[in-house]
Amino acid sequence: MLLANAARAENASYVLALSWQADFCASDAGSSKAECQAADDNDRLVLHGLWPNADRNGDRRLDEADDYCLARDRARMMAADRADWGQLPAVELGTDLQDRLADVMPGVQSRLERHQWIKHGTCSGLGAERYFEAAVSLAEDATRSGLAAFIAKGSGKVLARRDVLQAFAAEYGTGSDRALQLICRRENGAAYLSEIRLRVKAGRIEAPLAQQSLDTARPAKGNCPSRFGIEQD
Repeated sequence: MLLANAARAENASYVLALSWQADFCASDAGSSKAECQAADDNDRLVLHGLWPNADRNGDRRLDEADDYCLARDRARMMAADRADWGQLPAVELGTDLQDRLADVMPGVQSRLERHQWIKHGTCSGLGAERYFEAAVSLAEDATRSGLAAFIAKGSGKVLARRDVLQAFAAEYGTGSDRALQLICRRENGAAYLSEIRLRVKAGRIEAPLAQQSLDTARPAKGNCPSRFGIEQD
């Protein structure tokens, strides 16, 4: 079973969240992070997380109450997660997967993987190795895509939302952009791309990222305006 309480999870899917690292490092939240201080090149998409998107507690809503699917110590782990990720248990992964994760998720320098596992991975119904293998493989596919190249080519420029969606649809097929959500950060009245989010079918997270992987049942809604900037490192 991929999702805890999957029988109650109507239209269950996952959200693959990829941050534009240059924007994260330019923000107040990221400017002091270790991964931003040490990096040579932040003009790339990086893995933020892979989030199960299902009604796990049966209240007919998708919200924070569906996170932290721990059999015990839920309250203690939630408190530690919100206070200091370093207090969370280390995530045990094989050496090769650890290296691949560090490449696609620079945030491991700030223990981001511990936060993602406790809050989201524990709700996947998968062990840590399979969960992060799925997340890393999807991120590797996405960061090698034409969309990633299109965004990187636009670094330091202003792009049209329509063109970004068309670049995605050109690679993954007509209508695939219904699975793509563009998230922007606003600063001094201007909008900058901060993250892209892809809805992936629950049964396809361990398969290569492809048109048939995408959940296009309903349009994904982002907050980016018709034109937005791409922060440059």
